[in-house]
Amino acid sequence: MKLLLGFIIIIVAGFSVNKNLFSNKAYDDVTSVTDIITNYPVNMFDFKQTMQDYAHHLCYKNEDTLTSQHITVNDCISKLDDKKIECEKKVFRLAPLNLESKGEVLDYSRQYTQCTLPYKYILG
Repeated sequence: MKLLLGFIIIIVAGFSVNKNLFSNKAYDDVTSVTDIITNYPVNMFDFKQTMQDYAHHLCYKNEDTLTSQHITVNDCISKLDDKKIECEKKVFRLAPLNLESKGEVLDYSRQYTQCTLPYKYILG
């Protein structure tokens, strides 16, 4: 029984490290969401997942800025997760199934990050 419990703890720890450490590496040199998206049209379902991952990245990337505002990275992530559904409904409710241009991608990404991360000076 102790072996099973230990095994479960190791698996959960592994997933946590993977999510928080390795998933952010994909966005290290990214300055804008359009740097991630290279092919158009962009499927809206894929775009929503990309935006959620990118917003998480912005919380980690701007740790110093958040700290100066007395906000922790965990608070930023928590706020993002709390507002995810509300902001998806608000921003994407009338969006097309495919985004055809870089301008559309930038517009929707700006609206989504402003809705989910309403902190000053967070730069993407």
